Amino acid sequence: MLEYRPVKYDRVLSRISSVVSYVLHPFLMPVWFMSLLFGTGLLPVYVSSQVRNYILAVMFTDMLLVPALAIMLMHLFRVIRDYSLSSRKDTMLPMFVVALCYGLCGWMISSFPMLFLLRRMMFASMACALFCLLGSILWRISIHLTAAGAVVGMTLILLYAGYPNMVWVFCVAVLCAGMLGSARLCLRKNTPSEEGLGFAGGFAISILMMLFA
Repeated sequence: MLEYRPVKYDRVLSRISSVVSYVLHPFLMPVWFMSLLFGTGLLPVYVSSQVRNYILAVMFTDMLLVPALAIMLMHLFRVIRDYSLSSRKDTMLPMFVVALCYGLCGWMISSFPMLFLLRRMMFASMACALFCLLGSILWRISIHLTAAGAVVGMTLILLYAGYPNMVWVFCVAVLCAGMLGSARLCLRKNTPSEEGLGFAGGFAISILMMLFA
């Protein structure tokens, strides 16, 4: 008879949760989201190839390259302990760098009127990063769920605006947010209140920025 081994089950669940937590890392989530929307044509943008290459270069540099290099250097010089950013101390400087990069990206593409949605998304991401920075000073919130709430909020606005293919994107975003919340709880990185506050903050900020930025 096979014996039930809860320790082995817990290890498997912990590994799966770690994979989900890193794949849906708050610094990678905007990259996945923007790539999905603009890379697949869900939000068509009619610009020349030269402008498109410029936009891609700006987004790659400001959204991925600079934040990744900054966090790697912070970890190398032991400014932060690990890449998960689980402690309040590890959150502050990376959030400042990310907010600066997102704001710079939004400013650099603001000269193209047809990219107003992308500009609003960048400023919404910047506002969410500043929210996490402020939260790391005053209290503790879940950065992962803040990013997830922001993606859900942005997708909801696009769905409300009448973009036809946003229904399944919204469903996937909600599903990913649920998976991420469960993974962070399984890893004991956040409490339900920290996750709820982070998700609500990211959701509300992204909606406000998408409507009024």
